[in-house]
Amino acid sequence: MAGGRLSQARIPAVAVWLLCALVLQGAEAGPPPVTPGLLTADGCLNRFTPGVPDFVLDTDASVRNGATFLRSLTARRGRDCVHACCSSSDCNLALVELQPDGGEDAIVSCFLINCLYEQNFVCKFAPREGFINYLTREVYRSYRELRTQGFRGSRIPKAWDGTDLKVQPQEPLVLKGVENTDWHLLRGDTDIRVERNDPDQVELWGLKEGSYLFQLTAAGSDQPESTSNVTVTVLSPEQTEEYCLASRKVGRCRGSFPRWYYDPTEQICKSFVYGGCLGNKNNYLREEECKLACRDVQGPSAERHHPDTRDFDKLQRIHFPRDKGHCVDLPDTGLCSESIPRWYYNPFTEHCARFTYGGCYGNKNNFEEEEQCLESCRGISKKDVFGLRRESPVPNTGSVEVAIAVLLGTCIVVVIAILGYCFFKNQRKGFHRHRHPPPSTPSSSKVSTTDDMEHLVYYQTTRPL
Repeated sequence: MAGGRLSQARIPAVAVWLLCALVLQGAEAGPPPVTPGLLTADGCLNRFTPGVPDFVLDTDASVRNGATFLRSLTARRGRDCVHACCSSSDCNLALVELQPDGGEDAIVSCFLINCLYEQNFVCKFAPREGFINYLTREVYRSYRELRTQGFRGSRIPKAWDGTDLKVQPQEPLVLKGVENTDWHLLRGDTDIRVERNDPDQVELWGLKEGSYLFQLTAAGSDQPESTSNVTVTVLSPEQTEEYCLASRKVGRCRGSFPRWYYDPTEQICKSFVYGGCLGNKNNYLREEECKLACRDVQGPSAERHHPDTRDFDKLQRIHFPRDKGHCVDLPDTGLCSESIPRWYYNPFTEHCARFTYGGCYGNKNNFEEEEQCLESCRGISKKDVFGLRRESPVPNTGSVEVAIAVLLGTCIVVVIAILGYCFFKNQRKGFHRHRHPPPSTPSSSKVSTTDDMEHLVYYQTTRPL
């Protein structure tokens, strides 16, 4: 009978467990299924740095420098935007716009950006609350090193500092403007030869299809800022089709960015206006790059189609102060070889310093007089430099996961309480039975006590035959 009562006591606990299991199963079925092939949550999020808050992409300046707007998408959480960036091989920046009063990780917009052009970080940012930027760790590390060391200057000519050259197979490849630099092969076919027959140029012999990595070192220097890597990619026929034979593509966005493309019919490079997104690889910032990649290439133009891209205009319309954005730019000597003394503003020291301007290209952090420099950038400090302030981690637990954890904990507490109640109730009944033995049963009753049963059994088995 005690076993029956205990079984009855367990029924409520079993029912609660079944109810919890059904609720949890339904909760786990809530989030959308993970797309096959995507990285796991930990693997994806670990590729990205903690978010950099209160900065937004300066879209016009970034695309003008060579950044690529990939796409935008609808997402509920910042981590969803980071996962989308993981699924794109070209994406290294997930920019999210936070939802006002929407909780820790609720977002309004998600933009995916490629901040690299020819292996250089070209994105530019401006202070603006309500946004968080998630960069891949590798790209972010390179950017931080560039920002913290770049104001000390480099002795590597600007034209070659960190570039990725696309070239056609040719003998030899002549590179000019490399005075006072030593070239050393780090990766690639070792049959290549580097010759210097002129102080201002080098000749590379034996280039074959593939990639070569060179380290440039300023002659007579062993300082870290006096070295840089240059990648030379010798294009295959398939790559040549993408970089030289693809037709000019303005793209669907409505920006206005001057670019160059190769016309295989006339075999020359021409200028055009790029819209800012959905272009192709026949798209160069400088005419010299175009000529180097597509020299003497012939063939018909190949038309390629791309999916539509939305919200680029929305990203362009985001308002932020632009009048002092140039004050955090690194000093840029440009691509020409003149020696013009100029001043630039250093946000780390909040003072202006001298540098030598080459005479062309460069940026607006370039002043003829120190007073002009100080007046233009007064009040700008290192807090205005992207990535050198506080960071915000990628939320790794969504609201659904939190709800499941809370529900599971509640179920466990309820079950323990029910089991405890049943256990003490049974213990209390047993205690009362020992202290108050049951009264004697009348002889007319069909129910016998234990003593009566023993007496009857003894009597029946011992009476004389």
